[in-house]
Amino acid sequence: MNESKNACRLCLQDKKLIKAHIIPEGFFRLLRQGSIAPEMHSNTPGSFPRRMQVGTYDSTILCSECDGKIAPWDNYGQQVLIHGFSTAVKISLQGKTVAWRIEKFDYRTLKLFFMSVLWRASVSKQTFYKRISLGPFEDRLRTMILSEDPGGSQDFAVVLGRFEEVQITAMLDPYPEKHDGISFCRFFLSGFVAYIKVDSRPTPSFLTDLRFQEGKPLV
Repeated sequence: MNESKNACRLCLQDKKLIKAHIIPEGFFRLLRQGSIAPEMHSNTPGSFPRRMQVGTYDSTILCSECDGKIAPWDNYGQQVLIHGFSTAVKISLQGKTVAWRIEKFDYRTLKLFFMSVLWRASVSKQTFYKRISLGPFEDRLRTMILSEDPGGSQDFAVVLGRFEEVQITAMLDPYPEKHDGISFCRFFLSGFVAYIKVDSRPTPSFLTDLRFQEGKPLV
């Protein structure tokens, strides 16, 4: 079916669209200071910091059925990174924490969570996500999400970083960047940073062991 102006951007069918999150609201709740909402900062020219209780919604991208397909991935992403992260094992070097390790995680579900965030940001009309544009990779990613296919570890490879003991009260907008000439998109999720590869070439060697891999711990 050809995409129309009012069609769901995922299934491409003409259905009633809903207010959908790009980054789940749980990551914004973490940033609140009492009743003070977190700030959203964007480097897009002409934009200004805004306080948003639960982040931004976009009512132009998803029907309720497709939002329901993505919801379990959003829930799992929040479960692993917010609610369950206390079980992660610290890896220290000379008394300083240099990494964390989660022994077991569901590769398929967590990978689809990050892939869906990347795709939603690319198709969103919200200014906060304006710097994310996937070009020819957008439709491939849409197809993989629609078929619930996380791909292999090199397909839209995901690497996570984390700030340690830093008071974070704002969310920065995502943006494209390169590592060893390979294209990535960087997303900030409260205390976490996600680097998602948007490139057909392999992950740079220094990130190879850190990317999500099925059957291996998440580091």
